[in-house]
Amino acid sequence: MALKDMVWVRGEELKEDVLKLSNQAISDQRSGDQSDKISNIKGKIIQKDILPDYIKHVLSFCDSKKIKPLKVAVDAGNGMAGKIMPLLQTHLPIKVIPLNFTLDGNFPSHPSNPLLPESQVQIAEEIKKQKADLGVIFDGDTDRLIFADETGRAHQADYTLLILAREFLNREPGTGIAYNAICSKSIPDIVTEWGGRPIRTKVGYVNVSAAMRENNCVVGGEVSAHYCFRDNGYSDSGFIAFVILLQLLSEDSRPFSEIVKPFYRYLKAPEQNFVFEKREDIEKIIAAVKKHYSAGKQDELDGLTVWQENWWFNIRPSNTEPLLRLTIEAGNDKLLAEKNKELVDFIESGTK
Repeated sequence: MALKDMVWVRGEELKEDVLKLSNQAISDQRSGDQSDKISNIKGKIIQKDILPDYIKHVLSFCDSKKIKPLKVAVDAGNGMAGKIMPLLQTHLPIKVIPLNFTLDGNFPSHPSNPLLPESQVQIAEEIKKQKADLGVIFDGDTDRLIFADETGRAHQADYTLLILAREFLNREPGTGIAYNAICSKSIPDIVTEWGGRPIRTKVGYVNVSAAMRENNCVVGGEVSAHYCFRDNGYSDSGFIAFVILLQLLSEDSRPFSEIVKPFYRYLKAPEQNFVFEKREDIEKIIAAVKKHYSAGKQDELDGLTVWQENWWFNIRPSNTEPLLRLTIEAGNDKLLAEKNKELVDFIESGTK
């Protein structure tokens, strides 16, 4: 879990205590009362290797005895996976084909973001060359990962979320599965068919995690390749997703590409970004789009989502940049191209 996420999780719990201590310290400083703040008891440092416990925790999410000797290409991206994967591998029967296991925070091999096309080139080539059963690309701190099938194709993380969802629904029928507002419509459709409760959330790992707590979800995920697990403190973990998928792939006679193929019910365009000078201009465009597509079903959970017959879209402002982001999905190529052009033209008319 990334430091920023740990801070968020603990922040609400610690905020009140920190405030009390801060106020007390200020009061003591003003009064000059320090008599009861100094202790003669010395502290001590305990050195402990937590990695064995961590590996044990990760493995608790799967039955390692059911995992076959799969050939797996693992791209650590010069991040922490290069440190942890060798330790995890000793408990698994798989053969790992290591890529970029040397720790280097400059990320010389490719960007640390596994979603970028340039981050997926190397593993695709290695999978084909080594005839691997599976490939995975981790980001620097291993809270995210992208799965690639035996053909070298990297799959969008909301589709692979469905593979994990199926397993957890088998374990706990009727449980909640969280997904964010820009995931494919396949996710709620299929989760419902499997008897689960699809829980739609705002975009962002912290929002998915919070919705899981509120709705008693066992697993959640999003397009950014975060996978969150209830039994991991509602936190994300690339390694937990990895070992679960190893077991599922071992138990299914089909190759990974065939397992995920039925999930691609719709066609989604890559996320598109539009630059605006002011936040107010973004809000005006969203309002104009809302009015223009008022005939469709709408919600404003995160930006604006509009559902029309056989297609839908979401537009939302970036939280960190002067950008408007567009996600659009449709039932076929022709409709996707037509509606994408229509929306892009409408949005761009407001940027001029």
